[in-house]
Amino acid sequence: MSGFGFSEEQEMFRRAARDFAQRELAPGGKERVKQDRYPRELLKRIADMGFLGIVTPSEYGGQGADWVTLGIAIEELSKVDYGAGLAVSVPAILSRALLARGSEEMRRKWFPPVAKGEWISCLAVTEPHCGSDAAAIKTTAVRDEDGYLLSGEKTSITFGMIADFAMMPVKTDPMAKARGVSFFLVPLDLPGITRSLIPDMGYKPVTAASIFLDNVRLPAENRIGGEGEGFYVVMGQFDVLRVCLALTVLGVAEASLEDAISYAKQRTAFGQPIARFEGVSFKIAEHATWLEAARLLCYRALWLADQGSPHTKEAAMSKWLAPVVAVNAIHDSLLIHGHVGYSEEYPIEQRLRDAIGFEMADGTAQIMKMIIARELMGREFRPY
Repeated sequence: MSGFGFSEEQEMFRRAARDFAQRELAPGGKERVKQDRYPRELLKRIADMGFLGIVTPSEYGGQGADWVTLGIAIEELSKVDYGAGLAVSVPAILSRALLARGSEEMRRKWFPPVAKGEWISCLAVTEPHCGSDAAAIKTTAVRDEDGYLLSGEKTSITFGMIADFAMMPVKTDPMAKARGVSFFLVPLDLPGITRSLIPDMGYKPVTAASIFLDNVRLPAENRIGGEGEGFYVVMGQFDVLRVCLALTVLGVAEASLEDAISYAKQRTAFGQPIARFEGVSFKIAEHATWLEAARLLCYRALWLADQGSPHTKEAAMSKWLAPVVAVNAIHDSLLIHGHVGYSEEYPIEQRLRDAIGFEMADGTAQIMKMIIARELMGREFRPY
């Protein structure tokens, strides 16, 4: 990314991602959103394009691209299928975690099958009693001679029903707070693991699930970093994951606004297209401006990540602002369509239900504002 635009290579990648989305994701999309399972064959096609290993180094089977390029893929795919945008985001978090604290052996074991779409991953942080307070998790890992025994419950886990393994913070020291958390890669076919689908109001193919662990035996080699380092591993991922989620919901909103513009040009009232009425055109102008502002904020955060510069504040800003402006844009896009937008004949009502989930996923608006305030004024002024 150079200045306020993409490089020539990134622009070519953007066009390729858009073409792929229209060719491979758009067909069958209307039917797919009603299913409680994301098709693995579609994930394999996404992997074959290199999207599941964008930021994974090439020596481990990835593309070795930068974070801005990852954002481009997420935005373009999400305009057609936001499940694809989410599917691209999660492996990037694995890459960041393993490159920061994982061993060479772990990287060579886990990276290639993920990049190829053979292993699907999920991030399992939330528990029934805690979400924003990630240090309060109760799932435990008790050390024994061969490794650990894991017990507890994770919930609201995106791709939880179809994932092959979970990136999972658990307590290795239940008496400690953040310093008692360790981070593990947990295969979800191990004895003692069961899963239950959560019937969300939004996009069903991402299969949000609860994951139950009952004395699940896990080898010590599946731990990323040392004992007690897990909280910091997780928090380090949120600085990019939140931007990925922001670009995902912005892609959904951009598609909705494009549909509203097209509809407003064709729909007539009082003898002329409704796009000529300021009650419609001004709404479109306002939302296009807000979406572009949120979009630029996201890419600035990813650009900072590429420079190795701090971007916690910008990531929190992106995650707070993008869902707000996206939900508002989709809502008004629906209203511009009138009743057909409210019906299941058009995709906008589905997009509105989908987008609402981003207002709480991986950090509520209130938590994001607390982070922004802390970064601006210092930790001594945080409320907790």
